[in-house]
Amino acid sequence: MMRVRRKLWWMWGITAVFLPLLFFTFTTTAQEADPTPTIDRLAAPPTVPSPTLADEGAQLFWLNCQPCHGDQGQGLTDEWRAQYPMEDQYCWNSGCHGKIPYEEGFTLPTTVPAVIGDGALAKFETLAQLHQYIRVRMPFEYPGVLPEEEYLAITAFLARAHGIEVSASDTFEKLGELRLRPAATPAATAVFTPQPAASPPTNPSDFTMLTVGFVLIIMSIGGIWLWQQRQS
Repeated sequence: MMRVRRKLWWMWGITAVFLPLLFFTFTTTAQEADPTPTIDRLAAPPTVPSPTLADEGAQLFWLNCQPCHGDQGQGLTDEWRAQYPMEDQYCWNSGCHGKIPYEEGFTLPTTVPAVIGDGALAKFETLAQLHQYIRVRMPFEYPGVLPEEEYLAITAFLARAHGIEVSASDTFEKLGELRLRPAATPAATAVFTPQPAASPPTNPSDFTMLTVGFVLIIMSIGGIWLWQQRQS
C-alpha cells in the first residue's frame, strides 16, 4: 500500500512540475508572436515594374489629391486628418487654410468630399464629365495646372477604383461612353444566408509546444513507473 502511494506521489510531483512549465512556455510563445507592422498611410503608393495608366494616376493622386481627399479617397475626415502631424491637423485655423490663410495661401472648404466608395462622385454620370471637372477645377489651390496626360492618369486611377479600366489611347469621346455606375435595373430580392463564424487559425508553433509538453509528461511518468517497478 505504501509503495502504491509513493508511486502516486511521484506521478503527482512530476505533473506539478511540468504543467506550470508547459503553461509558461505556451504563454511566452504567444507573446513573442510577430506584431502587426504599422502602415505609413502618408507614404507614396508602391511602384510596379510596368505601370498602367491607373498606376501612374495613383502616384499623381498621392501627390496632388490625397492631402485633401484621403489615402482611400474618403475625403478630409477627422480620422484622416489625425494621420498628419499635430501642427497640420487643424486645416481651418487662422494662418493655415481658414478664413485668414497665410500669405499666398488659400481657404480650404470645410467639407472635402469622398471620391472613392459608395455614393462618391454621384454628380458625374460618365468618366468624361469627371475628367472635364478635375482638369478645370483641380487641384483646388492651383486649378488646371497639371498637364493633360496627368489629368487623364488621375481619371484612370479613380475609374479603376470604381471598377472601370481606362487606357492612354482612350479618347474624350470614349470616356463619354464609360459610365461611372451601371444604369439602374430592377433589383432582385436578396436572400441573406447566415454564415458560420470562421474559427480562429491555429498557430502551428503553439500546437507543437503543447504536443511536446504532453509527450514529456507521459514519458516522465512512464519512466518513474518503470523505475519503481524495478525497485520493488
